[in-house]
Amino acid sequence: LLSPPHPALSPLGRGRIKPSRSPEGRGRIKKEVTVAKRLILVFAFLIMPGFVLAAEPSSKEVEKRIGELEKRVEDIERGEAKHGTLVEELKGHVETISRELEMVDYRTSRIKAMQERVDALTIGGGLSLFLQGVTNNGRGGDSADGSYSADLFFQAPIGRYGNVFIRGMAGQGSGAPIVPVTFSGPNADLEFDDNTFKIVEAWYWTEFDVPDILDRRFELTVGKMTPAAIFDANAVANNELAQFMADIFVNNLAVETGGDGNGYGPGVAVGYRFTSIYNKGLNVKGSIGLFEGDGDFVGVFDRPFAIAELDIWRPSYGLNGNYRFYAWLNNTKHSDLLTPADDELSNKGIGMSLDQQISNDVTLFARAGFQDKDIEAFDSSFSAGAQMLGNKWRRGGDMTGVAYGFSRVSKAYEEANLATDFASGEHYIEAYYRYKANSNLSISPDVQYVVNPGGDKSADALFIYALRMQVDF
Repeated sequence: LLSPPHPALSPLGRGRIKPSRSPEGRGRIKKEVTVAKRLILVFAFLIMPGFVLAAEPSSKEVEKRIGELEKRVEDIERGEAKHGTLVEELKGHVETISRELEMVDYRTSRIKAMQERVDALTIGGGLSLFLQGVTNNGRGGDSADGSYSADLFFQAPIGRYGNVFIRGMAGQGSGAPIVPVTFSGPNADLEFDDNTFKIVEAWYWTEFDVPDILDRRFELTVGKMTPAAIFDANAVANNELAQFMADIFVNNLAVETGGDGNGYGPGVAVGYRFTSIYNKGLNVKGSIGLFEGDGDFVGVFDRPFAIAELDIWRPSYGLNGNYRFYAWLNNTKHSDLLTPADDELSNKGIGMSLDQQISNDVTLFARAGFQDKDIEAFDSSFSAGAQMLGNKWRRGGDMTGVAYGFSRVSKAYEEANLATDFASGEHYIEAYYRYKANSNLSISPDVQYVVNPGGDKSADALFIYALRMQVDF
């Protein structure tokens, strides 16, 4: 009834019988179509309720599944409530890391400004307060003294690749007097005992494209600076405001840099990256620097300090490793320890500075240096230690460190001071804990222990304690 009538074959199969076009035939066909329509309506009317009834179980199934999902959401919410403390602590770790990236001291800003173009103009600074005391002090009893330093820095992008960096500081306090004098000072922050604000750094850094397929880079830094800002760096033993305090763990004792009494002066340094900037698995860079020997801007390069360094950065399984090797020459006038009249000597030496992560929280470091044995009290120095972040005890912003150092007495110094009973050298131990109170404030208790201070075997061991407060903004 639903299909149009098919033409029927004739009995002989030689032709087709055409449908009748008579009035009677047309009426019969119209009547058949009307009947077919009525049958379709009746059929639809009869089966429609069946479809509706068949749909009801599907709706119930959907409602059932919605109920199950709601129950699972409730379970998840109860689980979050149960472990809410842990979730909050994890959030705290993430926030701490974010603050560490945003809130940096002048050293971190300076390092960044010497490695890549900074994003925007930045003004910041810090206030460092120290209380440091000594027991078994040779001057006649225990003593404790205070000191402070205040830094203000400015950095800004200049041109397509360059940065300018300017830092001024003031400070007061000479620290706890130590008798006998040690090879390593106990507080590397004691730069100026003067309330006068001084510009100690003012330099420009830029890099140039080297036109080759690997896109290597050539760097230039020029201005007033300290060689320690570029050379002998270390990831965990290079910042007396946040890491170790003693001189031997901040820089290599067996490197006599040029500049004024605190190492600042005019200079120029150039660097060349041997590997492509697109190589994320290896970075090899060579640098050379030339700095004024006495830092007074007079006869700038008459008797300079020169240094050359090779830096290798190589990550392994996501853990960073930095390996630095250098040689240096200080052309300022030095006297021979045994023949003081011979005062036209130069000091020279070699050294290395290494740091290697062994986990996401623990980083090891080591330094070693050798210098002229005829003109210095100690001819070599070695230090090694470790730093650990506080994630293990749920204090991601905290860190702690421990280190050991040794400075060997030179033979010429022994012979020049026969009245002193010398040991092989001075042993130095330091440990600190840095407590991150908030995004701006950190507090660090610090202890140091010195055996054979100044290499003197007869001198009592020194116990040095300190409390450091650092405010960055």
